[in-house]
Amino acid sequence: MSQFWQFSEDTLRRLFDIITGIPLIFWACVFFDVLGFVIGTAIWYGPQLQRAPFWAWPFIPDCPLAALLGIIAYLRLRYGYAPDWFTALASVSCIKYGIWTVIFWSTKWAATGEYLPIEIGLVVVHLALMFQGVLLWPALMTVPVPMRLMAVAWLALSVYVDYGQGFHPALEPSITPMQAGTWAAGLTVLLGIAMALLVYRPTPPPTGIGV
Repeated sequence: MSQFWQFSEDTLRRLFDIITGIPLIFWACVFFDVLGFVIGTAIWYGPQLQRAPFWAWPFIPDCPLAALLGIIAYLRLRYGYAPDWFTALASVSCIKYGIWTVIFWSTKWAATGEYLPIEIGLVVVHLALMFQGVLLWPALMTVPVPMRLMAVAWLALSVYVDYGQGFHPALEPSITPMQAGTWAAGLTVLLGIAMALLVYRPTPPPTGIGV
């Protein structure tokens, strides 16, 4: 099992180094993440932001904000910042909202049998968002445990604001807020458990990422 974990870490680290080390690939990722943040925030969440109080704004554009956090984390690590709380927040945000969106549209397709091209495109984009967060996990292993828990706590607070205070994204009629909130809460818990497992697994500090 330890060999499997080491192989996984080495593979993720190599992929991260390829993405950040080839300028064309890296800056293309930066461009598309920033573009996704602007379009997602302005078009998908824009009307909701106009109606919401200012205090709720950090919790509303879930996926666009995760993409922005992710690319900022990549920039920080690429230019020599040590992994810290920001790395943890970016990683778990990208993974959670990437998976949640895939589950959301898969449930809609199962309920309606209708597959729109834009929905398929959103699933592909959010799979990429999830992968972006996964690539940060080798760096995340060097982040102190309290900082990891803070990242999970922030996601738990986001779930409460979305589904406890009514600021969740627009949902398809076939999906209830209770269903969506349950998925979001469950994913947050699973991410917390995964982080806890990383704490107890003896792993030497990585030497090629974020240092």
